[in-house]
Amino acid sequence: MRHLYLLALALCASTVAPATAQKSTSIDVPANASWKHAATGLILRPRIAGFPRGTIADSSSSELDVMIQYAEGGPTAVTLYIFRPSLMSAPMWFDRSEAQILLRSEVYGSVTPAGPARAFAVPHAAATSALQRVYVPGLGDYKSTGLVIAPLGEWLVAVRASSKELDPAALEAKLGEIVAGIVWPDKIAESLAAVPVAACTDTLPYDRKAKAKKPDMTQALLGAVMFAAAEDKSKDKKDGEVEADPPKPSVWCREGESAREYGVYRTGDGYKGYVLAVGDAGITVSVGPAFPLEKEDPGFTLSVGMLDRNLVYPNFDRLPAPRAAFEAINRLSPVSSTTRGSKNITIGM
Repeated sequence: MRHLYLLALALCASTVAPATAQKSTSIDVPANASWKHAATGLILRPRIAGFPRGTIADSSSSELDVMIQYAEGGPTAVTLYIFRPSLMSAPMWFDRSEAQILLRSEVYGSVTPAGPARAFAVPHAAATSALQRVYVPGLGDYKSTGLVIAPLGEWLVAVRASSKELDPAALEAKLGEIVAGIVWPDKIAESLAAVPVAACTDTLPYDRKAKAKKPDMTQALLGAVMFAAAEDKSKDKKDGEVEADPPKPSVWCREGESAREYGVYRTGDGYKGYVLAVGDAGITVSVGPAFPLEKEDPGFTLSVGMLDRNLVYPNFDRLPAPRAAFEAINRLSPVSSTTRGSKNITIGM
């Protein structure tokens, strides 16, 4: 189950409607035909691991966030998601998806991991960049539930399975069959070996008096230009291609306890900023030191990364606590935005 919570609802009322807030549309494919995801080249057959394919739904209208059901209504239900997160980190989104499972007490009761998270390589990938884990529900008819998160270029592939018939060991094996049953692209971009996110060893000095500053045109333009420049750098790289000198991915730690709404993540390298991973479907809120320019104290930037665009909000005068940043996004309007993969800038002031 995907979780976006209040953020997507608030953004629906803003000057720019996000792709993930749109109504899902059905992708019609003959029951005996395979379906190919255009951007990644990943192919899903009519049956995987013995399960028949059912509904294929796209919440973005451009295949940025696709959900594929297998064995709908059966004792073992399987759902696959293909989406392009605003921030690529398989361990972070695995951590967020796991939090949703562990916190769904109304469905699973007290959930216990059946063992440690396992890193593995999907077909045609060199690194063990994917993560998998199975859990034991403490309530209800389910005997097991499981999760897989695998990177695919700029995209993530998530597998969720819950079973009323398979014990944890059997579901673990079945998840392996499901991953093997997916037709993965022949060439997959290199990724670091996945390591589950660990707790941060300290906390940032948040200021309870932090408040949003008055919208500033220079700040609005600068924030949008920085996003556009980052997109321009990678626009010529096709999904799945390996860069000659790819940037080193950040290793994230988790600050505090995860909640259903969001988790707080930091790079742990001294950077005075953080990311809120909202829900588990790829949306992020970023807070970090603003670019100084000619101002002595520009404050801290506040931005939202969607699957299809980036939104810039008014700066904070001091480092806000995560809850304050989250509430500001739901209260304020963006001052500028850029579409991912485009240099076009929209000013919302």
